[in-house]
Amino acid sequence: MAAAGSSPYVIANVAFAARAFASSSRNPLSMNPNCRAPAPRYLVNRLNAITTGAPRSRARSHARNSAQLSSTRWSLDIQYITGAVALAIGSVFDARATGAAPRELRGGTLYRIGPGMFERGGRAYAHMLDGDGLALRFEFSEDGTSVAFRSRFVRGREFSEEERAGKILYRGTFGTMRDGGAVANWFDLHTKNLANTNILSWGDKVLALYEAGQPVELDGSTLDTEGVDDLGGRLDPGQYFTLGLPEPVGSMIERAAGLGGRAFTAHPHVDSNTGFLCGWGWKSRITSKAVEITHWEWDESWNEMGSSNYVMEGCEAAPHDFGVTKKWYVMIQNRLGIDPLPYLAGVKGAGECLISQPEEPLLVHLIPRSTTTKSQPKPQPIVVEGPKESFEIHVALAHDGPPLSRGAATAEELDEWVTVYTAGWDKLAPGVFLGEWGSSDPWPFPVATELSPDFNNIPRTLLWMYSVNTMTGEVKRQPAPGCEDLCIDHPHVSPLYEGKRECRYVYASLSNEVRVSGPPLGYVRVDLLTGELQKWYAGNRTFCEEPVIVPKKQGANEDDAWLVGLVAEHSDENPAGLSRIVVLDCVDVSAGPVCVIPLSNRIPHGLHGMFVPKAKM
Repeated sequence: MAAAGSSPYVIANVAFAARAFASSSRNPLSMNPNCRAPAPRYLVNRLNAITTGAPRSRARSHARNSAQLSSTRWSLDIQYITGAVALAIGSVFDARATGAAPRELRGGTLYRIGPGMFERGGRAYAHMLDGDGLALRFEFSEDGTSVAFRSRFVRGREFSEEERAGKILYRGTFGTMRDGGAVANWFDLHTKNLANTNILSWGDKVLALYEAGQPVELDGSTLDTEGVDDLGGRLDPGQYFTLGLPEPVGSMIERAAGLGGRAFTAHPHVDSNTGFLCGWGWKSRITSKAVEITHWEWDESWNEMGSSNYVMEGCEAAPHDFGVTKKWYVMIQNRLGIDPLPYLAGVKGAGECLISQPEEPLLVHLIPRSTTTKSQPKPQPIVVEGPKESFEIHVALAHDGPPLSRGAATAEELDEWVTVYTAGWDKLAPGVFLGEWGSSDPWPFPVATELSPDFNNIPRTLLWMYSVNTMTGEVKRQPAPGCEDLCIDHPHVSPLYEGKRECRYVYASLSNEVRVSGPPLGYVRVDLLTGELQKWYAGNRTFCEEPVIVPKKQGANEDDAWLVGLVAEHSDENPAGLSRIVVLDCVDVSAGPVCVIPLSNRIPHGLHGMFVPKAKM
């Protein structure tokens, strides 16, 4: 019964608001636009510890590479990043730039969103990912010298009711319970629509997205909440699972119980081949262990250009992300089961009831695009087994044909192969899926919040390359070229190249180069053809959010684009942290920012975002 809110939902993003390892020496982010920041001291110290075998100060319960991690010594400065999920933000202010923003950003707007409120009525939420959605808007001035900032909580029905009551009234996906204990939560199947994962600006709408809920429309200028958007009646109301009872009685019972609804993905994609927005809705069939999926495609006026239905058999938790090629929707089914009893009993959240199944092979679903032309015969769906002990989170790129690194492809190879690049864990451990993400022991110093997860309990995230043969069913998973030891997340490509085999560059937040779980400390450009890496580290105690890629006007090459990031620097003078926008040239990421916009507050560490140029505002 937990499937309504039990899809993996940004699990790896815990790393993006978590505790970091830092040295006791200060090395803040350089304001020199041309600086090439060295690796943070903690990373250098960590490499030294791996080599010298210096003793660690604290034991941890989570199994990992003992040769690397059993020797690493922690610094007390890690307490700085524990404030990443502690709210400290002004709702409206202006900020001046150091170096003018590039012309492609001027007059445009950067939207971001993430968990922003972590308690209600004096009671803390159980997990940072249960935090209420906080939408952010950064409008660049016409001359590029400043930004106007605004933030608003996404005030959906449940948020507003809790705000008025001054207490928690709804269950969260990851363990937050209603006031009143198990008795108050027993058989309460409703989970809160947190609207905290992604923000989409498409056509005349700005939508806050949460994969276990329906989109919430926001005013694009003020960020005021307009209300739930059912996408023209395509998303049925109610919790997102069905009991499979005989019709028509089954539908009547489910409607009365608030069931039978349909949620919408938090990761829609815009296919650069067609210019269409591709997204999907889902509901879970509890009794038959399947997920009903409907794909839609829209033009920029929200006219539906195609739709198709698909049933993912043997699936208990909906995928988190997907990819789009010219021919296929590519969906990777991670192997997770559900133990519904603790959820029904009111003692666990839906996400806490997921059970890892590493002994089962991951499944790759190739689903024909709904916009396949009539002149082309529509292929049948293909399901192939991938490796065991694997778990994929974010899809950077999917395209028809073999990987770019294999060289030129024949027409037969373009039709026979599908390639997918994903951010995923290097190994899925058995047991409860979420595991114990918090600290294994009490911290010996004050921390801003106990919601900060412990990286000893977070798997390593790498950039993987999948090669899928649609004729033989062969699936090969290996690190993307040059990424064997690179810990990353939130990979993206230029929006002009999504879904295209000629796409050569992936941009991502960078944790480290030693295949160790850790916080994001910089950005990296990965060359999928040669494996060359361009890396930029932001500096000690400085933590980076997801990159947003903005193409340059009339750019001749794929890397004619800007990388826009939001970073937070923590120092002795500002232990709570100060945030800044950084703009890097994708031609040479390692050169560092060409523009820095310091903000007067620290922004809570968020999840996803997008940029809207002036022409589309």
